Amino acid sequence: MRLIQHLRRLARPIVILGIAVLIHAPHLSAQPADALREMLQQQVAANVIPGAIVLASRNGQLVTDIVVGYQDTNTGSPMRPDSLFRLYSMSKPITSVAIMMLVEQGRVALDQAVESILPELAGLQVYVSGPLDHMVTEPARRSITLRDLLTHSSGITYHFTGQSVVHAYYRKYGVMRDTPVGRTPEDGEPAHSLNELVGRIGRAPLLHQPGTRFAYSYSTTVLGAVIESVTGQPLDRALDEMVLGPLEMSDTGFFVEDSRLDRFMHNYALGDSGLIDIETPQQSDYRDRGRLLDGGGAIVGSAGDYLRFAQMLANGGELNGVRLLAEATVDQMLSPQVTADSGGTPMAFGFGFAVGSKALGELGQSPADTAGWSGSGNTFFWVNRARREAMVFMTQVLATPPHTATINRLRAMVNALVVADLRAAAVD
Repeated sequence: MRLIQHLRRLARPIVILGIAVLIHAPHLSAQPADALREMLQQQVAANVIPGAIVLASRNGQLVTDIVVGYQDTNTGSPMRPDSLFRLYSMSKPITSVAIMMLVEQGRVALDQAVESILPELAGLQVYVSGPLDHMVTEPARRSITLRDLLTHSSGITYHFTGQSVVHAYYRKYGVMRDTPVGRTPEDGEPAHSLNELVGRIGRAPLLHQPGTRFAYSYSTTVLGAVIESVTGQPLDRALDEMVLGPLEMSDTGFFVEDSRLDRFMHNYALGDSGLIDIETPQQSDYRDRGRLLDGGGAIVGSAGDYLRFAQMLANGGELNGVRLLAEATVDQMLSPQVTADSGGTPMAFGFGFAVGSKALGELGQSPADTAGWSGSGNTFFWVNRARREAMVFMTQVLATPPHTATINRLRAMVNALVVADLRAAAVD
């Protein structure tokens, strides 16, 4: 009864195709897993999401396993357990883990100046005032460190996260990679390689002085360049050898070969009239072996692969006898390092992960006693270290205001029902 009351409070009517829809909690099944499946099927039928996969595990044992909807709504091609998704910013935790592996190995240090590895980031300037073509800047008071990059407190930003003069600079001069996220026809030509993008970041003004505050950014992209420089390998090969291979994440990487296109999701946006198909697998740059290797947002993977990664974190750095990180390092990564703002709600952020709270969980982010992150395609995950639990939610729909509210409410419902399912399984 408490769960149903909670779901009633979360549910709000949403107008899609002229019809008010979302979840009407009293009509959902009593069992959390059944209710979750029904709710997601409702959202597919209402043209809010194309389909979804939800996986949740405890101690490596699968508890929740739900697959609904379609890879392609036009043809009715069904969602598959091994469907492939654009992870977007859920790439960031993978890259952050690789960096902390290098820290443990003594090959880099958290408070090391990034310019000692990437000279392009020396002599940075910070925006002070003035319009785009007549900016006043001042020198950075100190170098950006790897700690700053892990916590997005470097002063670097994203072209799509604001309307400041610095954001305008990013747009005009193509301080971005080629992605549909936040792009407009007026933007400058994007960078075509990781080295080129790092060089453009080095010439751009910083949004704020390094280490002073959180600003979501290309910081993790820069960490990918750090990995390349330190290991002497392209980022795809380095991540495969360090993280993906040892965890047997064989469906995760930067490219989708032709042999796997039948498992690759269409990419959708949520508009006033429902879903808009914005990219087919055949059109995707994930087929391009020369694409920019962005460890902050360009990895593709399956739900099952990502659950293995998440369960490794929940276990404290180990999975099936393979240890990537010490437990103390994982706990440091999942603990508050800086404070950010998430739509007016305070959010603690660690090294690549948001630290959850009751308020964040009800906003469709990491719930209390967890840590995790999400991607622009509205994939998201979290882990509960104390209970050794992991949850992965996969769909593929870009949503901008006001439609973000629709997706966030859906994600909040997923959180509530997955937690309920995990607790019910623990009692059994």
